[in-house]
Amino acid sequence: MKNNQKPYSVCPPGEGGKLELIDETLRDGSQSLWGMMMSYHMVEPVLEDIVNSGFDTVNMPFHFGAPLLCSRFFQEDPREFFAMGKEKMEGTDSNIMLTTLGCAVDVTGAPQNATVLRLMLEQLKEWIPQYNRALVICCTEDEIENQYPVLFPLMRELGIEPVPYMAIGHGPNHTEEFYASRVKKLVEQFQPVSMCIKDVDGLLTPERLRRLITAMQAEAQGTPLELHTHGMNGLNTYNATLAMEMGIRRITTCIPPLANGSSHPSVFDIVKNAERMGIEHDIDIEKLQGVTERLTKIGKAYGHPVDNVHLPFDLQAYEHQIPGGVISNTTTQLEALGIPEALPEVLEEIPRVLEDLGHPVMITPFSQFIVTQAVMNTQVGRWEQCIDPCVELAAGVYGYEEAGVAYMKPEIKEMLLSQPSAPVIIKKGAKIKEYIASTPSETEVKAGVGLPADADREKFVLRYLLRTDELLDACTPGGPEAYKKYL
Repeated sequence: MKNNQKPYSVCPPGEGGKLELIDETLRDGSQSLWGMMMSYHMVEPVLEDIVNSGFDTVNMPFHFGAPLLCSRFFQEDPREFFAMGKEKMEGTDSNIMLTTLGCAVDVTGAPQNATVLRLMLEQLKEWIPQYNRALVICCTEDEIENQYPVLFPLMRELGIEPVPYMAIGHGPNHTEEFYASRVKKLVEQFQPVSMCIKDVDGLLTPERLRRLITAMQAEAQGTPLELHTHGMNGLNTYNATLAMEMGIRRITTCIPPLANGSSHPSVFDIVKNAERMGIEHDIDIEKLQGVTERLTKIGKAYGHPVDNVHLPFDLQAYEHQIPGGVISNTTTQLEALGIPEALPEVLEEIPRVLEDLGHPVMITPFSQFIVTQAVMNTQVGRWEQCIDPCVELAAGVYGYEEAGVAYMKPEIKEMLLSQPSAPVIIKKGAKIKEYIASTPSETEVKAGVGLPADADREKFVLRYLLRTDELLDACTPGGPEAYKKYL
């Protein structure tokens, strides 16, 4: 059913319906536990089995961040990585999802204009023609008002169905009523095929999850809800089981060893619980056990953790709110800076930065630059130096209400908007909605990255994402033979 939309089943609360699992092993599982350090040679041995194991949807690592990861960290040509993915997913019945950053294309970047976004999505679709679902973040940057009017039509023209992932925050403005109101807007304005409760930082308690599901289902008008839940408080497997009890059948899981810990629940645990509840499924457990064996060997060979268990309940996690997909990267980056001992101090500083900035949801891009600002605060003094993304936040580049600008401390906002870079950023923030909808010519956007008008789309996309040709020039051919020594 490649390139077609696999239909969803709608399950009223408390009633039956087949389990429709979303696999995140190679994307969010890798980001949560292995710091995204999965090369061509680690993905290729397991990809075909994963997409043919009965998952409704599989989220893949073939996103806008892949070219940088391939070329910078593995000296591998990202075009070969995409070509391998296209080949291995040929004929799959699973929906193939890629994670997007809304109208942004950089991990910590602001939203881009419609021309850049169209070129990027067209190229991704050419690289991965099976791409028919998009994880689109919601409830963090006023996306429904500013970005979705551009994003939804563009993606649907390319045969890609956007699925809003509503990031659950923990600030005073992140109430059940707030999320129910967003569900209502989504259904009325965009009629999505599904909407997801995204427990990005893995802090939902069963009590709050039950309230959220109840409030959101009341406004969903029959649109299926799904649950994406990390394990920072050790409760995500229980929460997934609770969601199934309340009628939700679309649950995100990972395959061990990339399950549990700060990642998602194990597919084996969720399937076992579903079977005990009398819920049918199509998961090929035997095939996935083989995937686990291969991933475990590969992980050990590369020095990645493979014995991941449920995390203990830690109240500090509710203070720093670092998402499951960011905690491993934070540790890795502090080690790279030569200051691994700074982690405890950084974790203490993050809640202060969150309060200063109005409690934005700790999700990309906010989680990355909030952690970066916290590191700077601990090393050179609080707000002695400010990174531009914080200035962009204060200027409304990422939206206003949902981004927390309305709740930002006045003195912090004033300080950020008085930085040398602020005047240009303020102008951008004032017209961000118009900028996102703008359609400059391809010649203009190509010139913006130093390319002539006749440069092809692939050249533009790679130059835009990598900023230079040097990383590609340093890549080695690679190939499927290279991984066999690890198996």
